This record gives sequence, C-alpha cells and structure tokens, in this order.
Amino acid sequence: MEPGSGLTGLTTPLRILVFQNRFLIGGQEGQTVLNVRSMDRARFVPVVACLHPEGEHLGDLAEVGVRPVAFDVGRKMLRPRTAVQVARLARFIRAQRIALVHAQDIYTNALGLLAARAAGVPIVATRVDLGHHVVGYRRPLTRLACRAADRVLVNALCIRDLVIREGVEPDRVVVVRNGVDLESLDREARQPPAAPPPPGSWIACVANMHHPVKGQSDLLVALREVLRTRADARLLLVGDGVRRPFLERLARELGVAERVHFLGFRRDVPALLARAALSVSASHAEGLSNAILEAMAARLPVVATAVGGTPELVRDGVNGLLVPPGSPGALARRMSEALADRARARRMGERGRRAVEREFDLAQMRLGYDALYEELAAFEVPRVVAGG
Repeated sequence: MEPGSGLTGLTTPLRILVFQNRFLIGGQEGQTVLNVRSMDRARFVPVVACLHPEGEHLGDLAEVGVRPVAFDVGRKMLRPRTAVQVARLARFIRAQRIALVHAQDIYTNALGLLAARAAGVPIVATRVDLGHHVVGYRRPLTRLACRAADRVLVNALCIRDLVIREGVEPDRVVVVRNGVDLESLDREARQPPAAPPPPGSWIACVANMHHPVKGQSDLLVALREVLRTRADARLLLVGDGVRRPFLERLARELGVAERVHFLGFRRDVPALLARAALSVSASHAEGLSNAILEAMAARLPVVATAVGGTPELVRDGVNGLLVPPGSPGALARRMSEALADRARARRMGERGRRAVEREFDLAQMRLGYDALYEELAAFEVPRVVAGG
C-alpha cells in the first residue's frame, strides 16, 4: 500500500488518530496540541481521541476545529469497562479509516496498542519522560506496550537509551525533538502579563507541583542564599499541584515568602519570561523540558540541574549554567553568578535563542512527525485481537 493511498486514491490525506489521556496544562499535552494544530491538512487529517475529556487545552483544540472523541475508561483501568472501550475504539478506528494511531502517554500507549492491533493499523507509542512517576502495574505495562508498538517516539537521547534498555529494538525508536512555535511565542511575549508581580530581578521557574522531583524545595532554600547578596531577587513559581501548600509553608519557614510569588497555572508564560532576568530548573529528573526550551526561546539564561535531557539543551557556560541535582548551595551560587554579570547573561540568552531556532523550531518537529507518519502508513498490520 502506498502512503496516503487508503481506499480512495493516492491523494487522500492520511487520517491520524492522536490518542491522549486528558488535556490538562502540561508540556506533553502542549506538544500534542502543537502537533495537531500544525499538521498540513492536505497531507494529514488529525482525529483526536481521549480517555478523559477534560483540561484547558480542549479550548486550544476547539480553536482549530478539533473536538476529541471520548473513550472514558474511568479512573481504574483494570476492569471490564476498559475492554468495552477498547473494542469501541477499534470499531471507531475502522469506521474512520484511520491510517495509524499515535498514542501519547502511559495509558493510551497500552489501550491504543490493543485497539490498533484489533483494527489492523500500526501504532506509535510515545515516551517523553524517564518514568519517575511510573509505579505499580504501570511500569511493566509501559514496557510491554513500547516493546509491542511499531515505533516508539521519544524526544531526547536519554529516553531513547532508556527504552532500548527496557527491551525496545533500537531501529524502532524514533527521536523527534520537541518543537517551539517561535512566531506564536514572540507574539505572546509582547503582550503585558495578566497580573505582573512587583519590580525586581525576576527568577522564573515553570514546573508543576505534583511531585518533589521538580525540586522547588531546593530552589526555595537556594533563594534564601541568593537574597543575601541580591536583595532585589524575586522568585516566580508558575504551576500548581498538591505540593503547593507545603511549598508555601516552606517559603514562610525559610523567611523568603515575601520574595516568592506563587502564580499558579498561567496561560501568559511567554509574557512573564520576557520580563524575567533568569530561568531556573531544579528538577531531580527530567526528560526534554518544554519550560527550558521556552526560556531559551525567550533569550533567558538558564540555570538548571544536569539531569535527563537537560544537558542536551543547556551547554554549561554557553547558553546557561548546570549544577548537580539536590544541591541548593550550588544552585544558589550559579543563580547569583547569572544575576551579577548581566552582560554575560544576555550573551547566554542569545545563544539559547539561536539554538532553539536551529534545532527546536516547529518546522523541525514537523519534519520528524511527517516522515514517521508517512513511513508507518505504508505498513500492512495484521489483526491479532478480536475487534468487537
């Protein structure tokens, strides 16, 4: 079968099922929306499905005329209802003449695999983190889904190495870097923030507050040291989650609460970054951080922990400064260093922007996705599971 041929001729666009758990604000969800929004409709028709029809990014999809179809399995996957929804999804794939399934996360990798095999179409599984949050049955389930998928898409070399160690054949792993829509980012950066914090040397950290792996505790300890020599420093924590009350209490205990601004989830992050002096990532584990990429695109120097895919983005002393994870003292020294030498900081920021333009522009991401989709659409995949 030729790519794009389907059942109606060589010029028929490929119908791609993009399968996402939910559409909350987050780096991975944002990349899914960017993929859907940037598809060339003469070549691809995005059909979006989800397990839970919720999240702020649903509005972003609606703006480009996409309404996800829900296959809600509830909050527990291991029950009969899940089998019913998988069979329903397989029927949907056949009815919609889907050319391939692109699953986006732990749950959709597994359920998408079953439905794709039932419908006889290829599947791309996605891995964009190092699995620090994957526990219990989800860990072996993730490995099995990736081993059985036709391709595993990753966004960093460190994740590529991980899935190969887990048993995925190297020639089935495809690296496609995250993309940044620079035109949109620059346009949003020129707008005033919705609620700007007071004047000062703003240090921006964009990360969720669901898990201690993001290292905000280390960052608050480091800020106390920075304030000894930089009284004008202010920390902007963008993001939210169950750990926020703990972090707010820690800021008070450390005596830095007046210099820390908890902004929650914000849709005007580019405008905030455009007015910051420095971006920080204190994570103990990381894939390829969208927050770091957006900070680089905003011409900010980045102080970051040398974990996961971060050294693939930040070159120490070139476009940012790297520190060991879990080292508030080292983090404080590098933050103070970047704030003290503003000329050097500007040079690092400009180099970061050029790196994004060269390696992480939206067009580069699009080339990777398009090549993958067209290659897999030519596959003939036998049905190995009853599709209901």
